[in-house]
Amino acid sequence: MADRIRIISFLIAFAVVMAFAPAAYSEENPQSEPATAEAAEESSGQAESEEAAVEPVPAEEPEAEDISEEAASAMAEEAAVEPAPAEEPEAEAISEEQSDEPEPVACPPCEGSQTLMSSDVLLSPDRMRLAEVNMSFLRERVLEQKEAKKADKKYVARLISETEVFMDMFRELPHSAEALLLKADLYGLLKEDEGRLAALTKLLFEYPDSEFAEDAVTGISGLFTGKLKSDAKFDKGITEGASERGWADRYFQMIDLLKEFKDKDYMPYIMVEYDEFLSRYPRYPKADKVLRFKAEGYLFLKEYKSAAFTYAWLARFYPDSQLRSKAIFDLAVVYAGNLKEYELAVDTYERVVTDYPDGEDTMESYQNAAALYDKRLKDRVKAIERLESIVTKYPGDPAALEAFRYMSKLFVKKKDYKEAVGSLNRLADMFKGQDSAVEALVDSAKIASGKMKDYDLQIQVLRRIVDEYPNREEAVVALAAIADTYQKRLGNSAEAVNAYKSLIEKYPDHKAAESARKKVDKLLGQ
Repeated sequence: MADRIRIISFLIAFAVVMAFAPAAYSEENPQSEPATAEAAEESSGQAESEEAAVEPVPAEEPEAEDISEEAASAMAEEAAVEPAPAEEPEAEAISEEQSDEPEPVACPPCEGSQTLMSSDVLLSPDRMRLAEVNMSFLRERVLEQKEAKKADKKYVARLISETEVFMDMFRELPHSAEALLLKADLYGLLKEDEGRLAALTKLLFEYPDSEFAEDAVTGISGLFTGKLKSDAKFDKGITEGASERGWADRYFQMIDLLKEFKDKDYMPYIMVEYDEFLSRYPRYPKADKVLRFKAEGYLFLKEYKSAAFTYAWLARFYPDSQLRSKAIFDLAVVYAGNLKEYELAVDTYERVVTDYPDGEDTMESYQNAAALYDKRLKDRVKAIERLESIVTKYPGDPAALEAFRYMSKLFVKKKDYKEAVGSLNRLADMFKGQDSAVEALVDSAKIASGKMKDYDLQIQVLRRIVDEYPNREEAVVALAAIADTYQKRLGNSAEAVNAYKSLIEKYPDHKAAESARKKVDKLLGQ
């Protein structure tokens, strides 16, 4: 019942205001409809259906039963036509050009109009009066709740929605600054201090020249020294206000600061700002960054499907963005790590390496795709192909080293031991002189003797260690292993003796030399 009374009061007030609107509107705009029913009668050639003025668009549409037909008809006869505000474009309509400033509002006579410093919009007196009527209504309702012994939470939430509707209709008017202040007060009644901070911050950045800007600074400072004291660590300069002059620039600056509030209690309010920015400024140069902020927000909230959608949206609708490569990569990460969509993940990693062959995420895309093919999709052939791409594209890079090692393990799993040895030997070639090369040769010799039982291949690999790394401990061990393999595996005592003698000659003071002498004496029968 209270809502019905409120709506009827609003419409009556609106009708009274519009009854005294300047008649010059219809005189200087012959294409527009008559301002009143009387003016309609004087217009010859007009159809009967045009005699009545169009009912104005209120901030909230009443249900059919809220107002009687007689009351509605009476108010319609007194009210002038007020065009509804143009709807802002959805994020999908990014192909249409849109400036960073609000679209101009139609103003037929524009006599006695005002100009805001923050935009070039001309404001007609009629529109200003309509905003004042709405604001007066909101101001009174908020005051009632503030003075009540106990605020009606449901009604307060409804009033918060009303302030948002008001801003949608009159964003370019100075009244919207007060609407944000009222919104902050309403959040305070609900004890939602995070929402209050968001509203005050928006007031400060969107309307820096408003008479309420200082109230916003005071409120924000009070929150950071009071109820939100522990969250002051997130603040990177909110109370300093906007340093930019453009409307969209100030809004982006605000968002860039709010994104630092990494807390689940703040994120819902911040996500609303991301959506509003993208709706108002889809062609803003940094709109792609806002989309990325939004995707990261969804990840923080663990809404992984929404995060994936947002990354995909960025990649599709901002094809020239410098963030596109990273967005596709992060989309693949979400598919693999959070949504367990492994086929989609590898396809997306493949898209990174195809679209950005020299991108900063290309190498890791190869690596991640190889791991998914191996561990999740059980396709070792494709895994090896991706690893081969790494060693070919990034020779000498640590990633190539790891790719060689990974490949050798996959070949062992496939029981393709010859290829495993080959991968390790290629590693030793590419990283010759490094510890990793020696380790690879040692592992290669082990596979040759243990898995393949190819002792000639084992000896070949071990001799390479001796020849290329004579000053390392591994060379002594390799010579001893060669002698032992000749003696025990191949039954070639003569070659075994030669290997032991070589060890004694090259490393006479090594402890292995004494053992080698004894084995030579035994083999020679001494």
